[in-house]
Amino acid sequence: QLMARAEQVVAPGSGSVSGKAWVNQILESNTVPTLWVTNRIEQIDPAFRRRFAYHLELKSPPPGAREQLVRKTLEGVVVSEAFVDKLAARKGLTPAQIRTAVRFATLAQSEAVPAEGLIERQLRNADQALGNRAQGSSERRSVTTYDLDMLNVETRFEVPRIVEALKARGHGTLCFYGSPGTGKTALAEHIARALDRPLMVKQASDLMSKFVGETEQQMAAMFREAEAEKAVLLLDEADSFLQDRRGAQRTYEVTEVNEMLQGMERFSGIFVCTTNLLDRIDQAALRRFTFKIKFMPLTHAQREKMFVTEALAGDANLVTDAIRARLLRMDQLCPGDFAAVKRQVEILATEFSAAEFLDQLEAEHRIKPEVRESRGMGFMQ
Repeated sequence: QLMARAEQVVAPGSGSVSGKAWVNQILESNTVPTLWVTNRIEQIDPAFRRRFAYHLELKSPPPGAREQLVRKTLEGVVVSEAFVDKLAARKGLTPAQIRTAVRFATLAQSEAVPAEGLIERQLRNADQALGNRAQGSSERRSVTTYDLDMLNVETRFEVPRIVEALKARGHGTLCFYGSPGTGKTALAEHIARALDRPLMVKQASDLMSKFVGETEQQMAAMFREAEAEKAVLLLDEADSFLQDRRGAQRTYEVTEVNEMLQGMERFSGIFVCTTNLLDRIDQAALRRFTFKIKFMPLTHAQREKMFVTEALAGDANLVTDAIRARLLRMDQLCPGDFAAVKRQVEILATEFSAAEFLDQLEAEHRIKPEVRESRGMGFMQ
């Protein structure tokens, strides 16, 4: 006997005392094997939950199992190996979703539209209908050449040594702090590539909820998901959840920090937090980070080297004294500023001369808060 939608029968406060007694009797004395199915176990009254003889949580298949599932479901459908790998990389893909997508592709397939496109379209539409975040690569498309030498960081240990240690141990917590555009997220992406693991990026907006207690639940789910996916977990804007509890004005602000700290303690993978506001982070949280790395603007030598790579196609002989002088004055320049100018080049489908590239870098540099605030006040004679 299969009884679906168990939460409708045994939800908290869902019936009278006699109704509750009837459910208790069913759970305790029913001789017919019965399966109770629910999508929301938390909606079932704890008094009923403890009376079940066996509990089984069915999670989304892990990466290895997903690949087997995808291959089995795609038997007889002409797709490439790259497409199989792409589907297997989709976090949260369930057997029902892939079967439905393949069935749709089989019915709608034509010479004009290949099966791969139809399957992807159906999965994308299903994500939208279910309110899930669109699946795809969590790594940003880079417009500049990534180079560890272009990081100006303050750390007790060299970055390559830290990466090798993470590769050997498989776990660790890192706090990246500093101004925007200095390369914090890019280093997390580099670590994930070096360890051959997926990168799971979470923003504050992914976890925050207007309902009391739900933010903490989503924090716990974040760590579970990262562990199941064997992913490097990157939490951006970490100061939103690790604020100093001494300044907390509401109870939930304290419980959110406590939940995050407990999740960090239990998490057995690699957890990276990025923040522009280190002074706001709780001291207990800071102690839990294995490595704390400060990111700073590029040095003059780094600015010149990056300009040669991004603006002069690697030809250092084209650097003039005038270029060096202009780069020297931009002491707050970051890798993110070079990326911003490169995106302009890409969108405009043109090539900037060295002077034009410098003009745009100076424009990016002028709008930085550190530069605006350092300008003198008053009249000049």
